[in-house]
Amino acid sequence: MKAALIIAAGRTADQSDFEPEKELGTISAIQRIALVFQMAGVERIVVVCEEEKSQVEKLASHMSLEFLHGSRNAGMLDNVRLGLAYLHGKCTAALISRVDVPLFSVETVRQLMSMAETGVCVPTLHGSIGYPMLLDAAYFESVLYYNGEARLLDALAAAAVPLHRVSVEDAGVLTDVGNEAGCSRLVAEHDLAAMHFDLRILLRCERAFYGPGTHQLLRLTEETGSLSEACRLMGISYSKGRKLIFQTEQQLGQPVIESQQGGRTGGCSTLTEHGHALMNSYSAFCAEARQCVGKLFTKYFASDAPFED
Repeated sequence: MKAALIIAAGRTADQSDFEPEKELGTISAIQRIALVFQMAGVERIVVVCEEEKSQVEKLASHMSLEFLHGSRNAGMLDNVRLGLAYLHGKCTAALISRVDVPLFSVETVRQLMSMAETGVCVPTLHGSIGYPMLLDAAYFESVLYYNGEARLLDALAAAAVPLHRVSVEDAGVLTDVGNEAGCSRLVAEHDLAAMHFDLRILLRCERAFYGPGTHQLLRLTEETGSLSEACRLMGISYSKGRKLIFQTEQQLGQPVIESQQGGRTGGCSTLTEHGHALMNSYSAFCAEARQCVGKLFTKYFASDAPFED
């Protein structure tokens, strides 16, 4: 599985603050870049943001992202390291991007994801390297153990990580939010300007009880062994997480999480057999449903014929 890492903490290339909340079109930069990754098929998206900027988590709270807290005073490379350390062992490769370069296309992301080369694959426009960059997981440690203070590409070069340039016709790989004229033009032409569908499936008995949010909560609880840590990564309160689990168990009449309190090694949370089955069935169901709905969307909306009542 390929993941995405969005850096929204620290400083931009010109040493100004990142502005993940800045609107481009009718949505924020953080929402735009996350949507592009999701449209390209990226299942796991991690955002490194500043803890003081809680509006970032609020803006993207419904998007099933994972949040790590970086430092405003840290360099770009330090915040990349934070994200790669978290993703180490969880994915086969990571698409690394900066929130101030949010207008690359879905096709560019798909093109990078299709590359078979190991090392790092970078998009280039007229010879200039842009974002996102795809780094093979085999080279995460090359970045994590690099001691210098330099750019990501310098760290990769120092470790002799193979560099593969992918020529694209996509001005968004180089256009940052400080280029207002360039951004305005690209927003009008961007993939998100075209109609597309967004499928969010809710399971219900008497009440709706299971959807993307609760699904992510179970997945992260299984991975971390801690419900509170899962809540922290999602940017929600522990009380809200407990409420989601309670609603699910109430409607199903079955426990989905088992918690062990305290002790010398601390408490832990694990999924029950029923919790595992629910999570796996929901994943498979959603994947198949998206394929079916995609065909219906093409039939009814992606044609030259006008919409019919």
